[in-house]
Amino acid sequence: MFFSCGSENFENIPTSSSSFETNSWVNNNITWTASDSRTDQTINSKAIVIRNGSLTSSIITGGIKSLTVTTQLKFSGNPGNLILQINDIQVGTIPFNSEVVTTTIDNINVAGNITVKLVNPNTGQRVAIDDLSWTCYTETLSTNEFSKTNDFSFYPNPVKSGEILHFKSKIERILLYNAEGKLVKNLLLNSDVLLINDISKGTYFIKVENSSYKLIVE
Repeated sequence: MFFSCGSENFENIPTSSSSFETNSWVNNNITWTASDSRTDQTINSKAIVIRNGSLTSSIITGGIKSLTVTTQLKFSGNPGNLILQINDIQVGTIPFNSEVVTTTIDNINVAGNITVKLVNPNTGQRVAIDDLSWTCYTETLSTNEFSKTNDFSFYPNPVKSGEILHFKSKIERILLYNAEGKLVKNLLLNSDVLLINDISKGTYFIKVENSSYKLIVE
């Protein structure tokens, strides 16, 4: 389940300054910290500019399903990507260039308490960030239980590399996506088992017909 959850408009950032330093502020009971940042630029209104640092939230309740943010490269430089981390795990990338770009990353699907972090790994690129918002996410099943909807289920979940994933019934085809929404496996199974032996640790989504199911690989 998910619903509109929170936002950050950067109106509470410290007084306008062109110096790059660590800035912190509070909005909607969330403390934000921006390292190697300046506060004198705008996009729609006030924006935080990150150079070789990151923007990090304090703990946020309610989980996260999707995140939307607006970016713009300031001054000179080349297009690139910010890294989006949830609980210090990369779940996607946010593009930026000299134009105003609004990006949404969906199917993040992390329940419970979270921290949001945007990292600028592009040395010297000064990227403004504005209008950050996210939707909440609540799992209806424990990851120790079957993941199931109607007649489809699988276990164990989480699964370890080298283990066999068992399905309730024979599956003809499975699409496996990573947390960024990239297709990593297109498997014609015609089986009720799948050996997990060449997939990196992380969060994935199994798509069967028109439904998706979260899978954690440990």
